[in-house]
Amino acid sequence: MELSTILIKVAGVALLIWTIYSIYRHVREKRKAIKSPKPGEVQSVSEQILNNILLYLWLAFMVVFSIGMVVNN
Repeated sequence: MELSTILIKVAGVALLIWTIYSIYRHVREKRKAIKSPKPGEVQSVSEQILNNILLYLWLAFMVVFSIGMVVNN
C-alpha cells in the first residue's frame, strides 16, 4: 500500500471518530438542556428546526465522507 493511501485511511478514521464524538456530545448536551433549561437561552421553534436540520445534514455528510475515505482508498 502506498503512503498516500495509508494517510487518507488514517485521516478518514480520525474524521469518523471526531464525528461520532461530536454526535455523542450533541446528544449529551441536548439531554442536559432538557433536564435543566436555562431561561436566557430561548430559541424560536423555527430556529431550532433549521439549526438541527443543518447540523444533522452536516453530521451525515461527515459520516459518509469519512467512511468513503476509509473504504474507497
